[in-house]
Amino acid sequence: MTVAPQVPRHHVPAARHRAGRTTRHPGTAASTKHLRLEIQAVRAVAIAAVVLYHLFPGVLPGGYVGVDVFFVISGFLITAHIAKPLATGRFSFRVFYARRAWRLLPASLATLLVTVALTAVFVPRTLWKDFTEQIIASALYVENWALAANSVDYSALASDSSIVQHFWSLSTEEQFYALWPLVLWFCAYLRYRRRRRSGVSLAPAIAIALGAVFVLSLAYSIWFTGVSSAAYFTTTTRAWEFAAGGLLWLGLQRVRIPDALAAAMSWAGLAVIAATVLTFDASTPFPGWTALLPITGAALVIAGAMPEARWGPAFLYRLRPVQWLGDVSYSLYLWHWPLLIVMPFVIGLASGVATPLWAKGLVLAIALVLAHFSRRLVELPVIAFSTERMRAPRPRHRGVLVLAVAGMLVVALPAAGMYGSAAREEAAASTTVDVTIAADGTLTVPACRGAAAMQDGADCPQVDPDDITPSPVQAASDDFADQAGAGCQIAGSDTTVKGCEVGDPDGTVRLAVVGDSHASNYVPALQLIAKAHHWSLTTYLHSGCPLTRASIAAACNEWKADTLEKLQQEQYDVVFVAAMSRTPWPSGMVRHADDLTPAVRDKAAAGYTSAWEQLQQAGSAVVALRDNPDPSIGGVPDVPSCVEQSGDGADCDFSEAAGLLDDPVAQAARTTPGVRLIDSTAMFCADGTCPAVIGGVVVYRQLQHVTQTYSRSMAPFLEPEVAAAVETATTG
Repeated sequence: MTVAPQVPRHHVPAARHRAGRTTRHPGTAASTKHLRLEIQAVRAVAIAAVVLYHLFPGVLPGGYVGVDVFFVISGFLITAHIAKPLATGRFSFRVFYARRAWRLLPASLATLLVTVALTAVFVPRTLWKDFTEQIIASALYVENWALAANSVDYSALASDSSIVQHFWSLSTEEQFYALWPLVLWFCAYLRYRRRRRSGVSLAPAIAIALGAVFVLSLAYSIWFTGVSSAAYFTTTTRAWEFAAGGLLWLGLQRVRIPDALAAAMSWAGLAVIAATVLTFDASTPFPGWTALLPITGAALVIAGAMPEARWGPAFLYRLRPVQWLGDVSYSLYLWHWPLLIVMPFVIGLASGVATPLWAKGLVLAIALVLAHFSRRLVELPVIAFSTERMRAPRPRHRGVLVLAVAGMLVVALPAAGMYGSAAREEAAASTTVDVTIAADGTLTVPACRGAAAMQDGADCPQVDPDDITPSPVQAASDDFADQAGAGCQIAGSDTTVKGCEVGDPDGTVRLAVVGDSHASNYVPALQLIAKAHHWSLTTYLHSGCPLTRASIAAACNEWKADTLEKLQQEQYDVVFVAAMSRTPWPSGMVRHADDLTPAVRDKAAAGYTSAWEQLQQAGSAVVALRDNPDPSIGGVPDVPSCVEQSGDGADCDFSEAAGLLDDPVAQAARTTPGVRLIDSTAMFCADGTCPAVIGGVVVYRQLQHVTQTYSRSMAPFLEPEVAAAVETATTG
């Protein structure tokens, strides 16, 4: 059944041709062959930019704009596929969606199925949950929204990047394909309902729809790009790029471009694309207004078509390697990223170690071979089969939907099984370190367990991988804020001043611990100490928001001000403070150890001092806790995955010189009268090395955050300094 408004035929302007070689009308059927060569050439440029950017980002720092070029091509072609049959009253939703399904799903679902297998065989279990969640989202074509929800940085090429992160663009295209026919059909319906006469053009209605989408989406993209990294992935910030392609197709139905001008436009378009590929980088706000440059470049090349001027680029477009690369661009895009992400695991690289050039070259070679055979053995046979089905007297489009759903389930079900397996292990109770509280309040931990292994005279053997606790899979959730203190650490735009009592609620000595997630690192140890001494301990925690007078974000600034006021009102005996050393506000994130210069450190320290002095004036003693070493800046960004691969060995250890930053909190404590500093570095590092596993315990759960289990093991060794600080504050 054809679902389309019953309209007169021939209402998209017909092409007007003129003899000679000086003019061209790229949007017409007469130029389809030339247009195909040109489109394939643009695809070749786009896929080369994307793949080389992923493999060698330093060579093509702006290669990600190739995706935007693909979006323009899609908007151009799909608008034509919809508008032409709409103009003749023969548009069918079922035919359109069936053709899209036959064209795109077989290759993508085959890639996803192989990706599930690669994940099961080579990827550490610590990443199964995240990877399979993304695979399921990709199979359902909502990967872009999944990444947006997680605020993923597209430019991050770390070992734990999603193995199907590249499916975000395919998801965006599928969503466009799903909605765009409805938009254009509705425009046609309104147009012909109001003007029931032959000869009424459909072009104005389509132009209005395209123009509205272009303007509104571009405006939203410019605004949202400045607000959130999620803007990179959302369909709403990308819709204008598809609309640009549609507007280009519509305009070329009426415009005749002389060959000389077409050649100049083609070269100019290629130059613009090249300029963006070479000059844009991860710091370029994108998509926003900057995306107008690659979009304009792509539009110029498409509009130039196959110019017959001898000095034009048509001879390049006709080159067999260029056309072949354009032919396999879809398959190459599908295959190259999973291979790039899985390669470090295949060759046994430790987490954080850069993939060597020879391995990247191997990825490229394998991807090209797979793309060739995927095109030859999957794409082309399916296209031929679907074309024959479509031309049958009674084509059955419902079967395509059944096959599509079945294919998605074939991918989603095994991925869901792996996700469930990892989730169950993560949620299972781990073997923790027993910290004993004696009747006299003495804290003890078994010899060679956790921080006990770092004490003088300890001679502790390596631990069998099966005896490491928490298991690498469990480490990610071994967090005070997620378990014992669930709900106590707020985040994001939340400004609630939430105090959680975690010590002895009847204690007469009243303590507080305040700061960001790195203050939370110390809470499990302080909690045991407080309970042993029958002290009250209240937490005030906000992710990414330490107690400083320096300006951070609006919500954080409000929380800090309200929390500081609350602390002054409560007049705690001692307030423990800590903060992530990589965020020396107001200077922002430190990405390399050398960035934390003395000037940056001292400026950040001044902000802490200013806040602490207000607490001292209210009668509270301030005790600063030096931040723990940072494996992510020391070269091991994912300790649990590294431990899953390497066990209790040296492969996951890092240098103290690289990972231990000159903490501004420690500097503020050294320069602020009356503030005491507790430095726990000796519980993390020895002889210049900071192990990932200490005393059979995984030290870090995520980036530089400490596992709750290891923090608890530190309690007996922190207790003397904490007790001394409290005694001084309460008796002095």
